[in-house]
Amino acid sequence: MGAKGMVAYLVRLVVERALGLLLFLIGSGWVLGPRGALWFAAYFASVGSVVWLYRTAPRTMAARLAITDSKDVTPVWDKVLLAAFWLLGYFVVYWVAGKTCDPSSPIGPIALVGIVVYMLSTALTAWALRENQFAEAVSRVQKERDQRVCSTGPYSHVRHPMYSAIVMWCIAVAMVFPSVWVMLVSGITAAVIVIRTALEDEMLARNLAGYVEYQQRVRWRIVPHLW
Repeated sequence: MGAKGMVAYLVRLVVERALGLLLFLIGSGWVLGPRGALWFAAYFASVGSVVWLYRTAPRTMAARLAITDSKDVTPVWDKVLLAAFWLLGYFVVYWVAGKTCDPSSPIGPIALVGIVVYMLSTALTAWALRENQFAEAVSRVQKERDQRVCSTGPYSHVRHPMYSAIVMWCIAVAMVFPSVWVMLVSGITAAVIVIRTALEDEMLARNLAGYVEYQQRVRWRIVPHLW
């Protein structure tokens, strides 16, 4: 990935987060509050992990940027699920959080644990991307790149650690912004990811050499000893 591509990617991430913050403020009547300030500080700071990945895993980041090159071979189900995840996880949840949570509510221990869970999810995502050079943003088998099974790092514990990180994020956002509606949106987001995991796992088993053997060695998809 060139420097210009990296800058464009960082700008996109910052704009997405800024739109999430804007929707939160619209929902809350332009009151950020201590919980909102804490969450969005961590949310924007997480962009720093992308800078680290640019330096340590440039091939992976370049592949994640090349979505336009792979859109014609991406399954329809993945396009639908990705769109749903993007809307729910980047935008809808923050408008709902602003609308349904008390912005003046103090930061309690549960919210602090939620921030820690979110930071751990960011670290897990970065670790997975650093480990797996074939971790594109879409679900497909990359025959043109001679894709191989990654079974090291977090992939030695679960088959889809990046989806584990997203589920952790779903839990974290509900802990920081505790409302039934935030829990509902984050729960639906987690369900979307679980469905995507199951479909992707099936696709890889059919089309990626060595994946069936990998399934036998690493039994768990997202949560060890659970699923």
